[in-house]
Amino acid sequence: MTYPTPQDSPRHEEFVSLYVRHEAALFSFVLTMVRHTADSEDVVQRASMTMWRSFNKYTPGTNFRAWAFQIAKNEALNHLTKIKRDRHVFGEKLLEMLAERGEERADDLDARRRALDFCIENLPAEVRGIVEGCYASGSTIRSFAEQAGETANKIYKRLNRVRAGLQKCVERRLGLEEAAQ
Repeated sequence: MTYPTPQDSPRHEEFVSLYVRHEAALFSFVLTMVRHTADSEDVVQRASMTMWRSFNKYTPGTNFRAWAFQIAKNEALNHLTKIKRDRHVFGEKLLEMLAERGEERADDLDARRRALDFCIENLPAEVRGIVEGCYASGSTIRSFAEQAGETANKIYKRLNRVRAGLQKCVERRLGLEEAAQ
């Protein structure tokens, strides 16, 4: 088997771009089958290595997500076969059903993420600053409030109103997408 090499830089960039775009959905999909976060992380890691090794078999322009989900599904089934002695492992038929639901759920989560991104982008700059400040890595409402010279209670109440507005915006946006289909 031929593995991609550093000389395959454009191909490497293509893989990374596609993988990163679908990584969260892939993890959610595996988690529905494996049910344990640590095991799911291991399965996704093994699946990503398999995808990278097999990327030369992937046809550019085709559905990367379906290809990646199939590899992840096989890795998850292999994992579950190894631990089958555990009486809490689901049967093959149920796993197939969970895999299908996981794919549907991943599509829904992607649509919701796109809608939320759209809604956040369309917030007034000041409000978007509050959202970004409160949800920045390592930030808390209290630390953001101190930085903004406001009380945490005031920021919390304002953020709750923004969240409610974002939820309505996401629901409207998803309704428009469904109507367009």
